[in-house]
Amino acid sequence: MAQLDSEAGYELRNITEQLDGILSDPDTILASIENDPKLTFPSEVSSPESGDVQALLAREAQLSKQLLIYRELDLISELLEEVKLNFQLWELENCFYSLQNIRKKLDQVDLSKLPMQFQESLKLHIDEFHLNLVSHCDSAMRQFWKIGAGFISFNRTITVGEEQLELEYTQFKQFLKACFFSEGRFEPNIWFISSLNMSDVKETLIKQLSKIHNDYCELQVVQGKLKSFLFSSNVCLKIKDNDTLETISERCNLHEIINSFGAVVEFLSETVTTADAGIILSRLGNTIVVEIIKFFKQNSNQLLAAESQHKDELLVLNEKLKLLSEKVGDKWLYYGREFDTLLNDDSVINNLKLDKILQVQNTRIREAFKSADWQTTKVITNFLQDKVSANSAQPEMPKEVEENQNLEDEWGWGHDDATIDHHDEEENNGWDDEIELALETNAAEQTPAKSKLATQVEGSDDWQHAWDESISVSEDSNAKVTITQIPALCLQMLSDFELGCDEIGRAKIESILDYKLNLLLTSFMAMCMCKYKDWWQLYHDVEYIVAEYPNKRKVFRLQELNSHFVRAHVENLKKTMKTLMNRQFKSFLEHDKNPNWTVTIESLLPYVEGVALPAIFKLHNPRILSEFVNYIYVDCFVDTVMSWRLISERNSENLAELIKLLLTSTNHPQLESDANCKHSREKLAIVGEILTAHLTHIMDMFSNGDFYLFSTDEIVQWIVMLFADTGLRRECIDEIRTIREERSG
Repeated sequence: MAQLDSEAGYELRNITEQLDGILSDPDTILASIENDPKLTFPSEVSSPESGDVQALLAREAQLSKQLLIYRELDLISELLEEVKLNFQLWELENCFYSLQNIRKKLDQVDLSKLPMQFQESLKLHIDEFHLNLVSHCDSAMRQFWKIGAGFISFNRTITVGEEQLELEYTQFKQFLKACFFSEGRFEPNIWFISSLNMSDVKETLIKQLSKIHNDYCELQVVQGKLKSFLFSSNVCLKIKDNDTLETISERCNLHEIINSFGAVVEFLSETVTTADAGIILSRLGNTIVVEIIKFFKQNSNQLLAAESQHKDELLVLNEKLKLLSEKVGDKWLYYGREFDTLLNDDSVINNLKLDKILQVQNTRIREAFKSADWQTTKVITNFLQDKVSANSAQPEMPKEVEENQNLEDEWGWGHDDATIDHHDEEENNGWDDEIELALETNAAEQTPAKSKLATQVEGSDDWQHAWDESISVSEDSNAKVTITQIPALCLQMLSDFELGCDEIGRAKIESILDYKLNLLLTSFMAMCMCKYKDWWQLYHDVEYIVAEYPNKRKVFRLQELNSHFVRAHVENLKKTMKTLMNRQFKSFLEHDKNPNWTVTIESLLPYVEGVALPAIFKLHNPRILSEFVNYIYVDCFVDTVMSWRLISERNSENLAELIKLLLTSTNHPQLESDANCKHSREKLAIVGEILTAHLTHIMDMFSNGDFYLFSTDEIVQWIVMLFADTGLRRECIDEIRTIREERSG
């Protein structure tokens, strides 16, 4: 490129000298014109040859323009030489403005008169000067800021070039901002980029300038390294030679960690410029404070020990942070109140100690789940019996509540029928006397006909109510239950937590103790829910923990979470059942003469037999089992069918067949041994029988007492849906009502 520049300069000087030699002697030019034979005779002036004069004048004008171009190129050549000299002297700002002048001159010169190769060479040559300028800037900033694996070094002045010229950081950075980042950010459309001709050079410069702005104007590379120091565990820092923050070891004690934070503060306060400290702290200041407070909370016991000097060191560190905030002004505001409170308020200190205990126990749980040893199981046979015994000591339910609960229609059949008389004593002697369905802690949500009095009594003692529901005397106390190693871990964790509270002093933390314990139990449950593959296994483990822990009130939160956890899984089973049943009912309603049984055969029955019931059986909880069976028979089947306007003859047969399939699919010894489930099955079987029976046969069944599980309104509603409105139907309904009224009287 230097050779090309030299040749261009030589050619320009040659042409200039020749033209100057010709134009400098006007007499010679006039003599040459007079001696021209064509100009000797006046008669020839107006001849066609007179056009040669015009051509000569045009040639003169062309040469004049060309001379002007060469003179401009000569000026550009001088500017390029000036840029080279400025590069040698590291006068980079002068280089910038010289390049700007060169670009302006080029815009004024018509280069189309010059050879194409010369044009391209000239443009490439100037583009390379742009690239060289940015490379010099990057090199200088890398000397001001030196960042390695374990250190950050900042120099306010550096020496560059062969002449060992000195550059000052503040002035140099001001040059960068003024020339390249005048808008406070990097804009790719500035003249320095847009004037480039080579696309590859343009892309390279965009990347380099963007990196210089991010790394050294916004100081992102410095912030990143400081973050890595702050977030690294056991990294000790110190100031070296007043300009370098470096790591000195990978393991350090509390005193050295405090000094490391102090070194960071000193580096920002004394080493870097105030402007740069403001930029760094505006993004990293709060992070530094958070890490210091986090360190204090994690080590509060040792830091605040009576014989320790660490508290004084932390107070000094806090004062340094305040002074640093004052130095950078509104870039980062820090008043130190929170840290002062942590260091001087006993209640906060006790809270931190309690948090430390929680952290230790949470870490223990996480460590236990890292190996598969926790999944080792053992069989327990007596803890369910212990739960039954515990339940017997609970206070009896008020009589008025019990009586009101007996008025509930647990099946919910016929609630949409306005003719139902809820005070019919016969209704009270039907289904409701046979079963009692308590649904975990949300019984009020599952029982739409809950009386106001019962709701009020339940609301008066939520804890007692939830506990009574979670411990049912109907549970199978002889069932063998498998538990993992987690219950033993949890019980030990709770014991250690209590010991830690005793060491702090319960009176000092009384106001937050229950909250922290519930937080610990919630964390335990959350981690378990992520690790257990079988949800019923977690249910048994938690039930065992609750049964074994001596103070049931303290672990009520765990029991509550377990109930919600199981309920969520049971509800998912219910939703799937409901969806599959509705799909089959849709086929009945749309094609009652030839319905598609694929849903039932391939999806519904396999789901009941292979997924839903096996999962419920593994809970060993008859209350949940009877609730689930009741949901299948009533909510999914009976309630849906009762919402139809009428039941066609063909659908009577379809529904009867579906009942047979359901009863067969749910035929299991555990259902037969449970009184609630047994009555549910018996009632559904009677529904299946009346679906295809004649009215006279239904009356015979009524006379034989087959409907003892049904209320009067339930019987009437089935008859209304199955048979047309005839005199015989009305007579039968009247007879049923009359007989039931007589029996109730």
